[in-house]
Amino acid sequence: MLTTGRAQKSLVIIRDILHASLNATEPGELLHFALERVSPAVDASFASIYLIDGASEVMRLAAAYNWPERFRPVLGDVRVRMPFGPSGQAASERRVVRVEDVFADPELEDWQEVATELGFRAIIALPLVANSNVLGVLTFYFSDRSRIAEESLDLMEIAADQIAAAAEKTLLSAALRRAESALADAGSDRERAAETQPTPKEQ
Repeated sequence: MLTTGRAQKSLVIIRDILHASLNATEPGELLHFALERVSPAVDASFASIYLIDGASEVMRLAAAYNWPERFRPVLGDVRVRMPFGPSGQAASERRVVRVEDVFADPELEDWQEVATELGFRAIIALPLVANSNVLGVLTFYFSDRSRIAEESLDLMEIAADQIAAAAEKTLLSAALRRAESALADAGSDRERAAETQPTPKEQ
């Protein structure tokens, strides 16, 4: 449950995200903006938004907050496969996955080396659901489980709802661009075919 002070701060953050959603020229801008507003408020060391890549069971990194500088050049190559890991599990099972201590969970042994290298210990992954469709995951990484305030969970869940709406807009925009590109290509093919048709005098 949010305290009065934290509730007011959360309302301001959600208001800012809603305002940004009305003014963002690129849907992807809103994803980054939302991470930048919410992550410090919940005391996350860094955070990520992963979106499902088409009809596959693979999620790609769509936005990141405060990742260590040395990892930023390869962030575009980051992929998460469902239902593996906390993020993949959150998307696959449509539920919030909370890991108090990566190093105390034997099922996350493969993550311990990454956690050591990146400097996180606790994870909260929230599914991004819009119109009953799972679009991806919002994942927060914490240096220690003590950094996770219980009252911050409400803000994370509200933020996940807002980000899901933005993610849906992003995916719809990408689908529209693909459709427009396919139509343009088809039009070009028809023009080329027409140009190669012999004229009546050539027949």
